[in-house]
Amino acid sequence: MANQVTYENLFSESRNNVIALITSTNVPDPLSGSGEFRKWVYAREPDVKSADFKGYPFIVVHPADVDAEKDGGSLDGKSKFIYWDIEVEIVTSDRGYGANDGKGLSQIDTISNYLMKTFMNITNRRTLSTNSMKFANCQTSTVSTDVIDNELVFRRSIMIGFKSRIQVSA
Repeated sequence: MANQVTYENLFSESRNNVIALITSTNVPDPLSGSGEFRKWVYAREPDVKSADFKGYPFIVVHPADVDAEKDGGSLDGKSKFIYWDIEVEIVTSDRGYGANDGKGLSQIDTISNYLMKTFMNITNRRTLSTNSMKFANCQTSTVSTDVIDNELVFRRSIMIGFKSRIQVSA
């Protein structure tokens, strides 16, 4: 797991904590049976025309959106409620070869199931809470279709929200 979120690392460490839970044990890659390492968790949408791109599905963990409460906080002004939203986007394709053709929708549902299970798991929520990311809440979008480089893909976003009262000043 990543480290404690503090006022010095609100953006980076909160995202690192989310990525640390998206492991092959918690969220397995549907194509992991090939025996070859395949990058499938990205910080942005990958270049699908690159020779390094290993295909669909992939997950994008977007940068954290951090907000501090406007009013209130501690009497000494050193602590406030901080709210995070981190979007995890899943992109799959129906295009495949042989037995892998036409599996885009089932893959997006399976990956979504694993992500929801991971972030709703009480042990994982306690770990996040220990790292100052309390009250994990997941909201999903509907599945949409999009075209990337002449290929029809499925997309779903899971917005994971957190809040915690933390020290914001030394």
